[in-house]
Amino acid sequence: MNFVDYLFENVPNLYKECILSRDGTLTYGDLIERVDALAGDLAIKLGQGNECLLLAENTPFFIIVYLAVIKSGNTALLVETRIADDQLATIFRECHIRCAFVQKKYLAKIPDTCTIFTEDNLPTPSPSKTIEFSSVKDDDVAVVIFTSGSTGTKKGVMLTHRNLCANTGSIVQYLGLTKEDRICATLPFFYCYGASLLHTHLRVGGSIVLSNNIFLAGALRDINTYACTGFAGVPSTYQILVNKTPFLKEPLPTLRLMQQAGGQLPNKYIRQIAEAFPEKHFFVMYGATEATARLSYLPSGEIHTRLGSIGKGIPGVTLEVIDEKGNPVKPGETGEIVASGANIMKGYYGDPEGTQSVIRNGKLFTGDLATVDEDGYIFIIGRAKNIIKSGGYRISPNEIEEFICSLDGVAGCVVLGLPDEIMGEAIVAVIQPGNTPETISKEEIHQHCTKHLPSYKVPTAIHFVKEFPLNASDKVDKQAITASLLSSKQKKEEGG
Repeated sequence: MNFVDYLFENVPNLYKECILSRDGTLTYGDLIERVDALAGDLAIKLGQGNECLLLAENTPFFIIVYLAVIKSGNTALLVETRIADDQLATIFRECHIRCAFVQKKYLAKIPDTCTIFTEDNLPTPSPSKTIEFSSVKDDDVAVVIFTSGSTGTKKGVMLTHRNLCANTGSIVQYLGLTKEDRICATLPFFYCYGASLLHTHLRVGGSIVLSNNIFLAGALRDINTYACTGFAGVPSTYQILVNKTPFLKEPLPTLRLMQQAGGQLPNKYIRQIAEAFPEKHFFVMYGATEATARLSYLPSGEIHTRLGSIGKGIPGVTLEVIDEKGNPVKPGETGEIVASGANIMKGYYGDPEGTQSVIRNGKLFTGDLATVDEDGYIFIIGRAKNIIKSGGYRISPNEIEEFICSLDGVAGCVVLGLPDEIMGEAIVAVIQPGNTPETISKEEIHQHCTKHLPSYKVPTAIHFVKEFPLNASDKVDKQAITASLLSSKQKKEEGG
């Protein structure tokens, strides 16, 4: 089934508001009409099975183009708006792009090697024109999402119509979404988590508010202005809201549920949010672009009793934590999270070896290390690639980050392993002080670590930063932090 047909199966009525923003509103009738018009134009001019690049912010333009490309039987290639010129050039060189849909403000990024469309030259709907769309196969690639992961090298994750239908249905089920739900969307749609918000709310006949604010405080206004029932964010989203806005004191009367994924939010913040909003549902979730979006969730009722857990597999997904021999780990043992289900990607674009390295026997090997409790709830320890090897020890940065974040006066913490001639890697903590009257010094943090952590887990260096750099998905950019620290170290050595 074509994924777009799946999304529009449950349209409540064509006059219902579907997409809302300060720039105007689209009803379901408006959206379907415009999607069909563009999809028909693409079907006539391109046929099926072609690649169409999309570069835009969260706008009606993005949504119309994205859905139309998929509806026409072609493939949407999603790239982030802050993509570096050399990375975009690589995508154009390695892919087979027939046309590019680009928000006007980003036109300068696009080479003139293909047909380019902007907001100004999309085809207009024609009531007299009826297009018969060719059917697609469930295994046809609907979208390619380019993700950096932990390596910095962009990989194109190929997601099929089946992948998108399966994951959307699962998320709708465990969140209990209905046509009454309205999401305040701050996450970019070119990011799988952001796209899932669009997918799920269209599927149930709900609505989406495009909350494109420079500062997150604007999202709180949008929740109230548009009577939103849902909100979603990555860890930095909630850390900024707690530390820099009156979020925890806002009543937010229409809000029913909050979603958190895209990395581990320190337990301190989970506890604060759950206590501030006891009547609202707060879902901690885990996923990957390679899994379309979502793999697990922790029911909101388990927040206090399973604090720090990512829960269990979502409906339709089998999630295991296995050891090196492929056996399920016992409580307290460490293994790798492995997933199977209809949501697992078809593979990496143009990279069969990379695909085979993570998908084996139909299962996705996530590279995330975890353990389980007696009831099978999963607790992530860290990514295998991020494990710090220092003085013969293998150290997960997560435990150190969690401890430092628990200290009063600390808003956020990133722990890295930097090259060291003696230890192999030295543990370095980069800390964002809290925006509160309480202050804490580097010396006090070091003393707390020395007192409560094993000696080999105590950071050898502590740095303060005013703000953490964020990547295009609003996650803390650890690669940028590492590069900055290494550059500063080199300059210091050269100056010495």
